[in-house]
Amino acid sequence: MNIESSDAMIENPTWQEAIDKQDFSHKGRYIAELLGLWILILGCWAIYRLVSLPYIEPIGSMKFYLAQVIFQPIIFLVPIFLYWKFVRKQTATPVRFFPENSSKSSFVFWALVLGIILIIVEYILHFIRSYAIFNSGLFGDTNLEFEFGFLDTESWSHYLVMALTNLFIVAIVEEFVFRGFFQNQFEKVLPKWQSLALASLLFGLMHLPIAIFVYEMEGYWLLYSLIEWIGMGMILGYAYQISRNIWVCIFWHGLHNVLIGTFNWRFVEFEKVPSEMVLFSVGTLGLIAYFVTTMLLLYISRNKFKSAELYNI
Repeated sequence: MNIESSDAMIENPTWQEAIDKQDFSHKGRYIAELLGLWILILGCWAIYRLVSLPYIEPIGSMKFYLAQVIFQPIIFLVPIFLYWKFVRKQTATPVRFFPENSSKSSFVFWALVLGIILIIVEYILHFIRSYAIFNSGLFGDTNLEFEFGFLDTESWSHYLVMALTNLFIVAIVEEFVFRGFFQNQFEKVLPKWQSLALASLLFGLMHLPIAIFVYEMEGYWLLYSLIEWIGMGMILGYAYQISRNIWVCIFWHGLHNVLIGTFNWRFVEFEKVPSEMVLFSVGTLGLIAYFVTTMLLLYISRNKFKSAELYNI
């Protein structure tokens, strides 16, 4: 290598070289900083959910989604960028969206393909889980009904706002924060599985403000939802861990949120209703079975994630 090219590399380091220059010698302090940053974001998000609710009701309205478009990026991203620039004194971006010297269009395309495959697998497993639970005998005879359409919307424009908000705001912001930033940074000082578990826990707990203040969840329903959010964080985080491609998680997460408001099924007739404790126990076991199955499928296909078109770092 000649002197000129060496000087160029020093003056213009790659993203990974810039990140590797960070000081991680004080591991406990760095973890405390990251947790403090997360607490700050959680506190601001909780205040927003509590204070804004009277102005953006009803839930799922056009006002609800437009407020999300404005405030979620500010509340989630601004503290991270300020911390990154003024505390860590970094010039490189905190999250890497594209690999060095690779086609961005190909990179995103294969991530989209994989995201679509993953959401199809998710819905198949989710249906099997629901069908098994409702035909277990706990509910007696049941009658299944599929629902298509805009379950939480009133018009095409309303549906479009919902879909775009979930795809281009919620999914991008949350994956940037929890997989791209927190999980990545925890991996600098913790083993990968500990980093995955911790980032997933923070992801699940970040949903508490909307659960408590907006949906007014409590008891078994709140605990069940928290387990579901943490589990989703685990499978999204593991997909990121084996691919290092944040777009896989963005597309999977975004499509998951959009499909919740587009297509679903429910058992409209059943002879008896078990107690809340039985429903919680059976539902939680079904959730765990779904997440374990998904993790196993991801593990079995992990080498496919590391193709030249898909792998990031």
